[in-house]
Amino acid sequence: MLLLGLAPALFGCISSTSPILGDAKPVLGERGVIHTFTLSDGAAHEPGMAAFQWSGSRYLVTGKSIGFSDFTAHAYEGRDWILQGTSQRPPRKIEYGLARKLADGVYLLLPINEEDADTTARGNFCAKTQDASCRIATPEQLFVFARASADKPPEGGALAVVVPAGKNPPKNPPKNPP
Repeated sequence: MLLLGLAPALFGCISSTSPILGDAKPVLGERGVIHTFTLSDGAAHEPGMAAFQWSGSRYLVTGKSIGFSDFTAHAYEGRDWILQGTSQRPPRKIEYGLARKLADGVYLLLPINEEDADTTARGNFCAKTQDASCRIATPEQLFVFARASADKPPEGGALAVVVPAGKNPPKNPPKNPP
């Protein structure tokens, strides 16, 4: 469920100066690889890949830069998860997205977008700053925007396939019977 090379497309609308969600668990396993694809025009494009490893409190992203140095995943509602990632570029901020579980290890990644919420919610919960179009500070604020984005029909986004360490697919998968 992750962010790879997709940071500009999935994150950046809603941000905070420090992590809002705590008590993260290694829900993806101790380490592994995430394969990602952007979705547009009814097809998957721009494949990407990054390795991750649990540090005891968050996942550290290793290898090629993907725009985030670390992330956590938090159960939200139904099959949705909230992703919380630290941007690599200054000013380092915490950004948020949704990961909707489609199957074991397969997620649809969607941005949490302030524009999905109504004008009243944006006025009450968004602080506009020089560095952010919508700065938030509490879980309640995050959940207002996450709910609005989760309720919107998905458009675009990305697909993520998580392969935990030691769980590589078989080299010779069985053939379908005729």
